[in-house]
Amino acid sequence: MISQRLKALRNYMASKKLDAFIIPSTDPHQSEYVANHWKLREYFSGFTGSAGTLVVTKDIAGLWTDSRYFLQFEDECNDSEVILCKQSIPHAPEHVEWICNLLNENTIIGVDYRQFSKSQIDYILSFTSTKNIQLQNEPKFTDGIWTDRLALPNFPVDVHPIEFSGETTASKIDKVQTEIKNQDAQYYLFSSLDEIAWLFNIRSSDVDFTPLVTAYALVGANTSILFCNKSRFSQSAIATFGELNISVQEYDTVVSLLNEVPKEKTIITDPSTLNYSCFNAVSGRFIYQNSIVKELKAIKNEIEIEGAKNCMLKDGVALTKFFIWLEQELENREISEYEIGRKLDNFRQQQEYYTGESFAAIVGYKGNGAIIHYTAPEENSAMVKNEGILLVDSGAQYKDGTTDITRTVWLGGTPSTELKTAYTSVLKGYIELEQLQFPIGTTGAQIDAFARMHLWKNGLDYPHGTGHGIGSYGMVHEPAQGFATGATTARGTTPHLSHQLTTIEPGCYVTNQFGIRTENIVVSKVVKETAFGKFLGFEALTLCYIDTNLLNLEQLSTSEINWLNNYHQLVSDKLSPLLNEKEKQWLQQKCKAL
Repeated sequence: MISQRLKALRNYMASKKLDAFIIPSTDPHQSEYVANHWKLREYFSGFTGSAGTLVVTKDIAGLWTDSRYFLQFEDECNDSEVILCKQSIPHAPEHVEWICNLLNENTIIGVDYRQFSKSQIDYILSFTSTKNIQLQNEPKFTDGIWTDRLALPNFPVDVHPIEFSGETTASKIDKVQTEIKNQDAQYYLFSSLDEIAWLFNIRSSDVDFTPLVTAYALVGANTSILFCNKSRFSQSAIATFGELNISVQEYDTVVSLLNEVPKEKTIITDPSTLNYSCFNAVSGRFIYQNSIVKELKAIKNEIEIEGAKNCMLKDGVALTKFFIWLEQELENREISEYEIGRKLDNFRQQQEYYTGESFAAIVGYKGNGAIIHYTAPEENSAMVKNEGILLVDSGAQYKDGTTDITRTVWLGGTPSTELKTAYTSVLKGYIELEQLQFPIGTTGAQIDAFARMHLWKNGLDYPHGTGHGIGSYGMVHEPAQGFATGATTARGTTPHLSHQLTTIEPGCYVTNQFGIRTENIVVSKVVKETAFGKFLGFEALTLCYIDTNLLNLEQLSTSEINWLNNYHQLVSDKLSPLLNEKEKQWLQQKCKAL
């Protein structure tokens, strides 16, 4: 099937005299997760991972992705002509230099400008210009090939109420308009779906796992336009927007309206999210900067933080009931990884304000746990027995917040020394980073190593970042703060500030043997102020026991044991009142002091 699709694409390329075609994993809004309509890279490659770029030439179909997905690629594309091109740095555009070295002068690369940001096209042009390689916009290249391509989503749009958002749309718009005036501009153009959802306090179901609305937004000094199909809004919502001088225009009119903006007008925008099609539509002046909304929404207000704490309680209850169920069921039968993921979701569905998973649950038994972004297939997923190791990484969307948690549990048998050393080192790394105190403004790259130091001492490591920002009933991977090994991503370069929600999730993976990860969501807060300024620390919000069966207690310091005992006491104290007597006793046994 993939070979037929690639053949059809190459026929199209030949008809257009294209020497190569680049297909990214994104949509016109540079989203991490995209609507089915935009899963072009998946359609032409068969690879379902959330990050990767397909490059097709006459003779080669190469998929660039990083080490988080290597095993997944081998599993999904082993019968395909698509070859794996291993990226050394996640999200890096390493395919650009490769393709420019491969092509001759005066050749042509096909792209859909809607899927590339202004910054990305500028980067590509910096390489192609030296050989006079041309980029050609091909927005209709799937016509006649992907004949059953799904339409863009058109679900109803909900207004996210103040009881969950903690700030009105009027207040948020006012902050953007203040920036417009300060920059002596006339407009602020937004393309990122999570920024638009936050700014206008709207939510929907356009994207799997993320309650986003497919839209653009043009905020003016006095009036604003939300580009989103009007039929999706209730009359009351339209009226409310009208009172705020916000008009709703059809989604696909954005380019034509941008064409009408007088060239003497100035538009502020973020070039990392503005697609090149919209950029080409504007004849006026741009001011490029990191999105003000990205910065504003990263700082959670008190209502959002309280909502996050409420979500962790609900998640903790669901996870406790789930692990009790898993333990009891495994005494009598084997259970597929897929069924385990569905059962966990079922427990979450019983919680107030639940709307869905925040990402596809990762349930990896034994060696499957080493596939970092593994998704168990409905058919023929591994059968979990009452022995060995199981990694469960999952999360949920509630109207009052978003969750993301990983626990690794031992199901039975005698663990190896290697496994216990790795598991203990991961927990030590988590504790090290969570207990760290550091000056406000410290970046993720500066402190990422604290989570790795104990693994490094044992010759171990992990091939992913140590944590990411998380939204409030929004994106589970929210820019921009987090922890990364270098300054190549926003997570590495963005300063940490107070009132941010971030995950801490060190791990360790051995191919075909095991995967280990321990992950909590933490909130940053000022813990001290000295002559050297304000210092931040973290408070763990996630409430779920940590399995102690794989710990080598001799490798834990007294302070680390005290941390674990205190954390388990917190988990027991918070969750016990919400459980029945048998569930409470089970949890207290899991949380007993070491």
